Amino acid sequence: MLDVITLGSAVYDIFVYTDPSDTEIIRLKHPKEKREHIAYPTGAKILIDTACFDIGGGATNTATTFSRLGFKTGTLCKIGNDFYGEQILNCLKKEKVSFLGTRGTEHTDFSIILDSKGHDRTILAYKGCSNMLRYAELKSGKIKSKWLYISSLVGESFKAAEKLAARAKSSGTKIAFNPSTYLASHGYNYLKKMLKNTDALILNREEAAMIAGNPITSQKGWSNEERLLRALFHMGPEYTVITDGAKGAYALREGAFYKAKAHKNTKIVETTGAGDAFASSFIAGLMKNKGIEYSLQMGIANAESVISHFGAHNKLLNWKEMQTAISKKPANITSA
Repeated sequence: MLDVITLGSAVYDIFVYTDPSDTEIIRLKHPKEKREHIAYPTGAKILIDTACFDIGGGATNTATTFSRLGFKTGTLCKIGNDFYGEQILNCLKKEKVSFLGTRGTEHTDFSIILDSKGHDRTILAYKGCSNMLRYAELKSGKIKSKWLYISSLVGESFKAAEKLAARAKSSGTKIAFNPSTYLASHGYNYLKKMLKNTDALILNREEAAMIAGNPITSQKGWSNEERLLRALFHMGPEYTVITDGAKGAYALREGAFYKAKAHKNTKIVETTGAGDAFASSFIAGLMKNKGIEYSLQMGIANAESVISHFGAHNKLLNWKEMQTAISKKPANITSA
């Protein structure tokens, strides 16, 4: 039996960097806010300074985390019979992750990340095979693990994930769920079957608000984060965690509220994969029976390592590196 199986997308990432003089950041007013946009001149042929290639996607990013931290890991995703699919398989083999998915006639997912600098990035995402994973294609009887980690999937693939989660839960497997903004935007009713079977829910602040709405409570002294966490907790999960970018993360378990501060002086090279790094590292802490506070430390340490380097999983930590990082630079965690 495997320790963990990740379920989600597998993506071939293409990072494109152009000369800053060829682009401009403009601010446009939208109905609710002002947004920054990367602008390219129309009709122009813009030379690329640098192009970098990497493997990404929720399934592969998180599988790499678990494997590097010493767990027997498998990943369940759908890829095409094409060049990108072969590159993904090569990456999984290198990371000692078992491929448990299927290969389809559709193209493998790929993304083009434009001029990613620090917090600023624009991603052009092509969804191919990842949206077409059907439950009937899975050899569900052979998919056995102590944990099932589910990241963002849509369409037929999300329906397959729901069925697999229900089956796995009935067999004693623990379920971790890390939805995307797209899934969260559908609200609680769309996700309630999955949330009912979820042991640990990890999502960002915006996604939490989409699912929980605006929870109202008469309890004085609760922060907005704690209100959201308690609302999510009543939907089923034992552990609820909200990430909040550079501010850190918040967690709730058995009525206890935790706040973990991120380090302010972390060098940010590129943020792709930071959310996956945090969420999978937090679950890895639970799998190692390290407790919620150390699990939060692990999440922050790996997320900060990822954003300090190029790529979604090039600098994911192994277990020895994780322990060293936390020992040298622990995050400030408080509980109430």
